[in-house]
Amino acid sequence: MANVNLHARTDTGLVRTNNEDSYFTDVAGGLAIVADGMGGHAAGEVASKITVDTISERLKPEPSFWPFGRAQRERTRLFDAIRLANRRVRDAAAMDGSLAGMGTTVVVLWIRGRRAHVAHVGDSRIYRYRNGGLVQLTRDHSWPSEDGAMRNVLTRAIGAEDNVEIDHRLLDVARGDIFLLCSDGLTRPVADETIVHTLRESTNGEQASTRLIDLAKEKGAPDNVTVVLVYC
Repeated sequence: MANVNLHARTDTGLVRTNNEDSYFTDVAGGLAIVADGMGGHAAGEVASKITVDTISERLKPEPSFWPFGRAQRERTRLFDAIRLANRRVRDAAAMDGSLAGMGTTVVVLWIRGRRAHVAHVGDSRIYRYRNGGLVQLTRDHSWPSEDGAMRNVLTRAIGAEDNVEIDHRLLDVARGDIFLLCSDGLTRPVADETIVHTLRESTNGEQASTRLIDLAKEKGAPDNVTVVLVYC
């Protein structure tokens, strides 16, 4: 689909001292990625950067894959990229003791013509806003922590195991769709209803992404906040 517009913002938030989120956008390739890292000192940002860099590198447009290919072939490419990211994160942690235990969530939106691949591991999210309604396209791989802490306990993450289980959906894309990719620094403090209102009332992606970050900060922003908006 032509004329895809991307708008991205990230913020450290009001509590943490460093930003462990990473993101990537490519208008020409129809690709958007958000990763929310975790681990020891600086390790989370290492895991998220490795993941984003690896997936974007592997899904870079190539002549042999252009024009758009078969959906199954694209899915295989996407899964291979995420599995390679998992392997690279684990290898990096094995080689450097200071990175032991690091990991990251990841969500990937890959628009190919009039279809979109949605893949994810962890509790970062992708939503689709269409005709005034917001639908969550991903399922959180987490459960609430026993002590009631703000951050939930992940049941899946890049770097956690040798083999990573990936959730995937193939969707149609209609003109006027807005896809939102975000870390849980947005979705924990900001309700879905507020996100809908913000997308409905904003005149462009820059305004919407700025407002969503501001809303998270108004609620205390206890975690890093990353927002990527894809306008179709």
